[in-house]
Amino acid sequence: MKNKVWKNGIQALVWAAFLVGAWCLAYVLAGNELLIPSLSSCLKELGLFWVSGSFWRAVGSTMGRTFLAFLLSFVLSLVAAVAAYLLPWLRRFLTPIVAIFRSVPTLAAMLIILVWTGAAGAPIAVAFMALFPMLYTSFLAALMQVDGELLEMSRVYKVPLMQRITQMYLPLSAPYALRESGAACSFAVKLVVSAEVLAGTFGSLGGMMQDAKAFYEMPALFALVIVAFLIGLAIEGMFALFSSLVERRVK
Repeated sequence: MKNKVWKNGIQALVWAAFLVGAWCLAYVLAGNELLIPSLSSCLKELGLFWVSGSFWRAVGSTMGRTFLAFLLSFVLSLVAAVAAYLLPWLRRFLTPIVAIFRSVPTLAAMLIILVWTGAAGAPIAVAFMALFPMLYTSFLAALMQVDGELLEMSRVYKVPLMQRITQMYLPLSAPYALRESGAACSFAVKLVVSAEVLAGTFGSLGGMMQDAKAFYEMPALFALVIVAFLIGLAIEGMFALFSSLVERRVK
């Protein structure tokens, strides 16, 4: 376990050094702060954000929308996946519906949803539309990987359905489902922020990005992008760690 932690830490440092080097090279080649600001100016903006109450309120607002969209998607897709796993006819019924959700152009739908829900609710709806088919497909695939012998044994011994769901189906599929959930939640951050930018949602990370872009405050814009990137990375890392712990417990 310790060796794996060290290995992951070294890989993270190597990637961080590569990204910093690529940024510095791009800054030198561009030669224009309005195109690519220096790393130092972006770090300075991050420092200013750190002591700004409005920034933290914007982070809280964006993360609230992100987790609400993720929670709605997680619960509904989990229920739908379990039901589809148990009822093949329902699985066939949901297949085209999920395909429609997956095929709808996100930004085009955003323009319509913006009229219906306003700038505050549109990012949640857009994120849900993208996350639901992703999570449903992942959860159903995880359930399909449950050992067939265990299923047959549970039928032979007439284990009650709810007991099978809570003590076999969900625990055995949890590690894979959690890893996919981490990727989905990280993706939700990008979706919500992008939707906030398009909608001009006031008091959000996306809204701050839109303001920075409007006034050509490139260091601030790049700093906000870094914040969104780090939040998504941290979320995915926490889910991966939780998944590993659950997997060890299940085994």
